[in-house]
Amino acid sequence: MFNQLLESITNKVEGTLGAIVMGMDGISIEKRLPAGDTNIEAMAAEYTSLLKASSTAAQEIGQGPLEELIVSTDSSLITIRMITPEYFLLLLLNKDGNLGRARFELKKAKHVLARELVI
Repeated sequence: MFNQLLESITNKVEGTLGAIVMGMDGISIEKRLPAGDTNIEAMAAEYTSLLKASSTAAQEIGQGPLEELIVSTDSSLITIRMITPEYFLLLLLNKDGNLGRARFELKKAKHVLARELVI
């Protein structure tokens, strides 16, 4: 189920280099790498500390729970959508990737994945 959803997202979003569903504990649930050998697991694990800090900051200033984080670097775009407080979906795009479509697809996927990850 997870693999099919990630495949659908990576096929629909132009410029996708990889996608991963990961827990805030740094454990990968599923990944998809249509464009190469990027170590997306290590990348996503590194972003867990940023997600935790951003989530805490948002809560402390009264903005509510973190929903999405977008990082733009010299070579790529990274968009992260929280699925639940314990799981997130990360999509790695090349610099010219379609960020708007990525955000839309991750928002849709969140609802499907949340039903699967709730115990």
